[in-house]
Amino acid sequence: MKPFGGKINEDYGWEVALFFKLRDFSDGVIFFEMTMNWDRYLADHSPKFGIHIVVLNYTVLEANIYYLHHRDED
Repeated sequence: MKPFGGKINEDYGWEVALFFKLRDFSDGVIFFEMTMNWDRYLADHSPKFGIHIVVLNYTVLEANIYYLHHRDED
């Protein structure tokens, strides 16, 4: 996997990865999985928006927009 990304501004960044293998079929099969998150709780790099689409053990799209700095307090 070779994600690419950049900075949106001083506080936020983005990252996208396309078409990479997650695991072998001998380990099991993910037929279809789609996850969308909007994490707003206090944690490193939050707030964070992410989407991850998997078909037959391959990531079709993984995209994230996230806070660049580590958070220690609100």
